[in-house]
Amino acid sequence: MRKQIIKFLFLLLVFGYAMEAKSDEFTVDGIRYYYDYSTKEGEVSVTRSISGKYSADNIVIPSTVTYNGKQYTVTSIGDNAFSSCYNLTKVTIPNSVKTIENSAFEKCWNLKTVTIPNSVKTIENSAFKGCTGLKTVTIGNSVTTIGISAFAGCTGLTEVTIPNSVTTIWSGAFGHCDNLKKVIWNARNVENPPRSSPFSNCDQLTNFIFGENIQSIPSHLCYELKSLNTIIIPNSATSIGDFAFSSCTGLTEVTIGNSVTEIGTCAFSSCTGLTKVTIPNSVTKIGNEVFSSCTGLKKVIWNARYIWDLTTTPYPLFFECDRLTEFVFGEEVEIIPNHLCEGFESLKTIVIGNSVTKIGYEAFAGCTGLTEVTIPNSVTEIGSGAFDSCTGLTTVTMGNSMKNIGSSAFAGCTGLTTVTMGNSMKNIGSSAFSGCTGLTTMTIPNSVIFIGSSAFADCTGLTTVTMGNSVLSIEDKAFYNCKSLDHVTSKAMLPPRIWATTFDDYAMPLYVPNGCKSRYSGAEYWRNFTDIREATLYKVTANATDETMGYVTGAGEYPKGSTATLVAVPFGQNYFVRWNDGNTDNPRTITVTGDMTFTAEFAPAGSAVETLENGERGIYATGRTLHVENGGESYRVYTAAGRLVYTGNDSSVTLSAPGMYIVRTGDRSQKVAVK
Repeated sequence: MRKQIIKFLFLLLVFGYAMEAKSDEFTVDGIRYYYDYSTKEGEVSVTRSISGKYSADNIVIPSTVTYNGKQYTVTSIGDNAFSSCYNLTKVTIPNSVKTIENSAFEKCWNLKTVTIPNSVKTIENSAFKGCTGLKTVTIGNSVTTIGISAFAGCTGLTEVTIPNSVTTIWSGAFGHCDNLKKVIWNARNVENPPRSSPFSNCDQLTNFIFGENIQSIPSHLCYELKSLNTIIIPNSATSIGDFAFSSCTGLTEVTIGNSVTEIGTCAFSSCTGLTKVTIPNSVTKIGNEVFSSCTGLKKVIWNARYIWDLTTTPYPLFFECDRLTEFVFGEEVEIIPNHLCEGFESLKTIVIGNSVTKIGYEAFAGCTGLTEVTIPNSVTEIGSGAFDSCTGLTTVTMGNSMKNIGSSAFAGCTGLTTVTMGNSMKNIGSSAFSGCTGLTTMTIPNSVIFIGSSAFADCTGLTTVTMGNSVLSIEDKAFYNCKSLDHVTSKAMLPPRIWATTFDDYAMPLYVPNGCKSRYSGAEYWRNFTDIREATLYKVTANATDETMGYVTGAGEYPKGSTATLVAVPFGQNYFVRWNDGNTDNPRTITVTGDMTFTAEFAPAGSAVETLENGERGIYATGRTLHVENGGESYRVYTAAGRLVYTGNDSSVTLSAPGMYIVRTGDRSQKVAVK
């Protein structure tokens, strides 16, 4: 037993010696150092004083220190080394230091200025936390990591510069720096691990400047910085992280650089002060709810060319942007993405550029505030449900390049009264106009081949339908429950294929080309019509005096006594003036009496149109009422698309929707905004 005890004591002695050999502490010139034998030989860390804290007000840390004849390099300032040293006003950190460790200077209340040399790579958690007297900090250009709460509670700081070397900055690094007003951010590429801003609760921070060489905006970087008012993201940046500017309620303006390709989830969500935003053409990826709950947002300029599909987004990009009234698509946009503006009840105006070739499915579905849409000549396809349930929509004009209308594209547009299709239309999809109870006439161009099932079902206000001479198939229930349908005209020499349920009323007159009655009487289901009449078709020609300024739709062949609707569609900012016979109606409905020709005159932009401030020249608006003090002289009011909405001399006119209107008095045209 005695031998075992001796052996145990010997082992304990050896172990104790080994433990002692691993580390050592010593004091030189009043500063205590810690030497860890397991680290690189010859390196020491400044450690806490034997008494618990240093009492000096000015401490100069040397780069090297000699002890017992051996020289050591000072490479770190250790955990809590100077914490709560209330007398400390100044510290000099040598260029040999690589790490400032946890709480190294925490609660040094009287520390005024700190210069962190270029040798330092890491500033660890709470390193300068609670240094309320700290007014200036210079962070060296080698720092890569700034830890959690590293400068938190430094209420004396008013400005800080983050160098380009930083790659990691943690939550609350500068949190509760109550007087911090300006941040210069030069960090090129930070992959931010926290779920909250490094500048959390910096309620006075108004100026956040991004350096010209940054590559990315980290996630949560400016989260809930409510005093920020302006942000400029330079052209060097390629990405904006998740929640980067979320809840910056004071932000009124943001400029996104032309190199940004990715905008993360909720990047600008709840920025209630934003009124206008421009998405640059470089953006190829955009996350969920990027601008959700931006309740002050009124206008979006969308220049993104390469975003086609937003179907993975559970909520629209602009979810709960209840004041968004205008959406403008830039001249380089080719496709309007799926679901882009779905459910925007406040949206009043969309401007589709001449580069757009396709409108994605459900792109504007549920936009009940839309009243008028002009689709330019460049568009060839409207996706399924693109304008589904846009109940406020009254007029749709399609350019001459349009070929395909997707299923339910305009379904449930109960306010729609005028639809004009171009001369290249091929296919009208199933339920494309179903439930459009406001439609009264429909002219299907000669180019159309296919009319889908239920295409015009439940259009209870429809009275006349004229189908072009190229139609090959009209699917089941295409005109089902069109209770007001008075007659149908088919210009096809050979009866198209129909179904028993294509029409539900076969007692109304059916007009067919001369010499074709027997063909229709013998064709399946066409024979169900009890009143088939042959009719001579007359040609209605419609054109523009200057085809560079606009075009006219509605031309075609019609039976005598039928009606045709002509629409003059101006290009750009040109404006319709009058028809060749002096008539100023636009759209214009005519009764066909024979071959007829109509020519539309347009006014050029710029020379004849002025933009007036409210009240100039006696023209002003209050709400949706337009006031014209014109001495009782007649005047005309047009929409921006050239549609005539009023002719007369009333001193006030109530308009159906807000927007830009043209008031023509004599030979002058004046542009007036109605809100």
